[in-house]
Amino acid sequence: MVKSLFSKLSLTTKVSLSLLALLTVFSTILTLIFYLYLREKIIHHYHEKLKLFFLQMESLERYVKDDLRPIIFETLKNYPFQGDFILEAMSTTHISKRVFSYLKKNYPDIEYERISFDPINPENKIKPFHKFLLKLKASQPYYQGIFSWKGEEYFVMAEPIYVSKDCLKCHGKLKDAPHELVKIYSLKRDFSWKEGDLMGFTVVKVSLKGALNEAKALALSIFLISLISSLFLLLFLEGFLYSLFLKPLKKLTDHLSDLKRGLLPPNNPVDLKREDEFGLLAESFNAYMKHLEEAQKALKENLKTLETLFESITHPIALINKDCRVELANKAYKENLYKKCHQDLLLKVFMEKRPFSEEIELPEGKTYQLFLYPVFAEKNEVIKAVVLLEDITERKRMEEKMILTEKLAALGQLTAGLAHEINNPLSGMLLMLRQLQKNNLSEEEKKLYFNLIEQGLLKIQKLIQDLLTFSRATEIRKEKVSINELLEEVLDLSSYLLKKHQIIVKKDFSPELPEIYVDKNKLEQVFLNLILNALHAMEESEDKILTIKTELTEGAIKISFKDTGPGVPENIRNRIFDPFFTTKPPGKGTGLGLSVGLVIIERHGGKIYLDKTDQGANFIIELPLEMEKHGNY
Repeated sequence: MVKSLFSKLSLTTKVSLSLLALLTVFSTILTLIFYLYLREKIIHHYHEKLKLFFLQMESLERYVKDDLRPIIFETLKNYPFQGDFILEAMSTTHISKRVFSYLKKNYPDIEYERISFDPINPENKIKPFHKFLLKLKASQPYYQGIFSWKGEEYFVMAEPIYVSKDCLKCHGKLKDAPHELVKIYSLKRDFSWKEGDLMGFTVVKVSLKGALNEAKALALSIFLISLISSLFLLLFLEGFLYSLFLKPLKKLTDHLSDLKRGLLPPNNPVDLKREDEFGLLAESFNAYMKHLEEAQKALKENLKTLETLFESITHPIALINKDCRVELANKAYKENLYKKCHQDLLLKVFMEKRPFSEEIELPEGKTYQLFLYPVFAEKNEVIKAVVLLEDITERKRMEEKMILTEKLAALGQLTAGLAHEINNPLSGMLLMLRQLQKNNLSEEEKKLYFNLIEQGLLKIQKLIQDLLTFSRATEIRKEKVSINELLEEVLDLSSYLLKKHQIIVKKDFSPELPEIYVDKNKLEQVFLNLILNALHAMEESEDKILTIKTELTEGAIKISFKDTGPGVPENIRNRIFDPFFTTKPPGKGTGLGLSVGLVIIERHGGKIYLDKTDQGANFIIELPLEMEKHGNY
């Protein structure tokens, strides 16, 4: 949420807030460093002070222990009437604390203690404050450092006190202790100390509360001073930055805003009257706006040209979305009465991301070819489709006429062979009938003649039936067909012509071919045309071999017709499928065979082409395995 609010602020506010945050962080870090420095100086000061005090008190204790107390003990032995112990002159703890009471006037913040786990004077017993000293290791000669107690910090120096042989005189057995000492403190038990035991500690401490509070107050003052100074510096920098950077930027943004709202023409330049980088930026901006204006003019002209071209297209064309809603259409589409949306075909375009087409026959006799093309966005995603309707009524009529013309031409070439095929069995049957009329044949001979006559009639019947099937009208009819069987039928139909021209047919049919849905009659016409073309091409060849091969490829059936003729010259290879193009002498060809074959094969969704070969010509037909059972092609 904070990020969202910050992004909506102006650049001036963003810069100001950023600088304020930066200066605040800088002041905070500077103040923290200064406070830590003061704290360290305070600790160092008290360390040196306590160290000196500690050495003074330690020297006093050693004097009492090693010099004064032994002398007094000897003196008291010589003057027994004085008693056997003088507290004010012989007790190290008493003397040290008494001397400290005089020194405290000069060191009011320092506290001095001699404490023990089991003292003679109960006032010197270890208190809860001193528990941390119990964690000291025996190897540590003394302790110094910061210690917190009830929310207050202290700087502490402590030295352990170990039991010596001299100590046991007073702190050992009750019977060995001086009577005056026993009397003063009403001692009633022995002490359990042994030589070398940790008896207690000499502790010097000072509270850091006052000094640290003063350091904190001083650090806070410095923080406030630096923060106020930062604010004044910020105001100065903001004015400086506004004049140097933000003012020209604001002028540029205001100029852009006026251009966007149409208050200024695109060719109106911005003048910053500066020669620095902002001046160069203004010049570049003006040059860009000039280029943009020219580009807009060119774009409008191109758009107008495209609109004119789009509207002048005679075929109905439109841009539609996935829901079949028309987003853009030309005049021809708007005036066209057929606007049915083929949702299933449109869904294929969006799913498979490729064009699709479909032939549509209307009840009034018109035929349209519907094309759907995908429109891609980023990441190869289909977002719309272009629909185009082409009226192919006349073209289809012409194609049907071409197919019929070529079929009649092929029938003309077959007629002579069929007449010979029919005449031969009829002549034989006529001779046998004359023999039967003489009535001088045995029953066995009559039966043989009748069987031969029947076979001849059946042969003639089959030839006539094949001819009728081939010459059938161009009505569309798809059925499941075996390509190998269809080739056999066409070879039977053209067998006489092949024998007459001494053509050797080599068949290499794959047994793995599945049956597919095709127009049997039209494919027969294509196959027959290729066979007849090969026959004519090999008229002058020594070796007359026609090789027909079928094979199963990926997703298609491949059929090849290869002859041993002279082949197709390179300069006419790209024209052989043109209508009325032929290399045969006048009267021997219509020039429609291959062009008709191309139309028929393409209507089946396949392709036909001339493949390269070392000798002769090799025509290839590829038919897709997945072909619609119903519908026009």
